Amino acid sequence: AHEGVLQKVIDAAADLTARVLVTLGRVEPESVRPAANTVMVPSAPHNAVMQQASIVVTHGGHGTVMRALCHHRPLLVIPHGWDQDENAVRVVERGAGLRLTADSSVAEIREALSRLLNEAAFTESARRLGTAITEEAQDIHTVAELELLASSSVASAKGH
Repeated sequence: AHEGVLQKVIDAAADLTARVLVTLGRVEPESVRPAANTVMVPSAPHNAVMQQASIVVTHGGHGTVMRALCHHRPLLVIPHGWDQDENAVRVVERGAGLRLTADSSVAEIREALSRLLNEAAFTESARRLGTAITEEAQDIHTVAELELLASSSVASAKGH
């Protein structure tokens, strides 16, 4: 099933003026056909790749969605289970991307990719949401550091 969706995404992006990087994960390379503008790799460091990406196509796992947003990249989410559907809903509700289903056609995927590449509102929404996520993560680290300092102070005071 994953191979079929992946092939449709590759085919949809084949005619776009874009370079496409496909991380295969558990998909066997022989099961998909790359287009001329496609490079396929077993895996890649998400943070490094997303610094150069314009958009991210994903099944909607939490890690990839969060990394894409923290890099201010709009998403095309094509979920196949677990929490992916809920993540897709949140991305769409915030205007940071689009959601399609696994049975979407190549034409529908191509249209979604074109919109994400050409409509600046998606990138702007991804930037806004990613900035909010980053700021919240910094607040969480600050709270954790303060709690650690407070517990150290309490432990020191008890020792005297």
